[in-house]
Amino acid sequence: MQKQARPDWDQPPIGKYIYLKPKDFKGTTSFRSGQPLVGTYYFYWYDVHTKEHFVNPDGSDALTTHPLDTTDYSYRSVRWHRQQMEEIRGAGIDFVLPVYWGNPGDRLPGKPLSWSFIGVQALVEAQQQMRKERKKPPKIGLFYDTSTLQYNSLNYHADLRTEEGRRWFYLSIRDFFSLVPPSLWAMIDGRPIIFLYAAAFAKGWDQEAFDEVYQQFEREFGRKPYIVREISWRGVWTDNDYAWGGALEPKIYGVAAIGPGYDHSAVPGRTPLVRDREGGAFYERAWQQILRMDPEKRPSIVMIETWNEFHEGTDIAPSKEYGRHYVQLTAKYAALFHKKARLVPPT
Repeated sequence: MQKQARPDWDQPPIGKYIYLKPKDFKGTTSFRSGQPLVGTYYFYWYDVHTKEHFVNPDGSDALTTHPLDTTDYSYRSVRWHRQQMEEIRGAGIDFVLPVYWGNPGDRLPGKPLSWSFIGVQALVEAQQQMRKERKKPPKIGLFYDTSTLQYNSLNYHADLRTEEGRRWFYLSIRDFFSLVPPSLWAMIDGRPIIFLYAAAFAKGWDQEAFDEVYQQFEREFGRKPYIVREISWRGVWTDNDYAWGGALEPKIYGVAAIGPGYDHSAVPGRTPLVRDREGGAFYERAWQQILRMDPEKRPSIVMIETWNEFHEGTDIAPSKEYGRHYVQLTAKYAALFHKKARLVPPT
């Protein structure tokens, strides 16, 4: 039987950090299972110079809330990424999940690189600068925005039950980690962290697709990944699970998801949906709900939804509307969470 020709989008790894050996992990650090960790979703698709994700196609304001400082606010800017990393670390956050839309359709020969790849490279440079100055940046995991399984430049709809669909699925993960040195990886027990967004964008899936990611990743990177699936990926096993939507209400699964509120009124074509921030009280109640749980039984990971999704108003980053209020609240509650503190329920 003749082997099927490799599609044009099946390109070699984009980065150099691949085919890793044990020596490549010398000096790396890892979180431990059960260690209290705080992470957040990091949106890096903005570019104030080109107006990407600042202005809608009709010229209207694309943001519901707005960055406090838009100087060089761009995925291309090492300076901007560094500023964000320093703020995130100051908020007591241990790791970031860049919201990654990179996919094989953006890797065609002769095609300019998309922001997904360029932004990761700039983020890595920013973190390496910090490390050289002995400033500890938050570690980097992957938030795989699985909408690219359906929405991409090739109009390819990936079916993870097929060999080709599984390859598309894996290559998106492979390329991200090939751009990030292991010294920056967010790992649990030495295994790099991957969060998967919703399953709805896949044409189909099965356990074999996930097994193949574990196996192929270990072959090419020397470690098995730590995969956290969104609960919509039903009927499969991964290391942990979470539910998207913590900005609307706390979602407590294997991972706890919380956020400050929600308002996507600036997004064209959407039905109005607002979860009022209540001046920060909504966010505080979410943290307090977790901190009232038995420290030995509550989730060891809290994901904050989000650092800077200004379109949907789920940001805790410094903003014109809220100043640094949510950064300060996060630092307060993250410190309690890290200490395994337990709040007494109100009487």
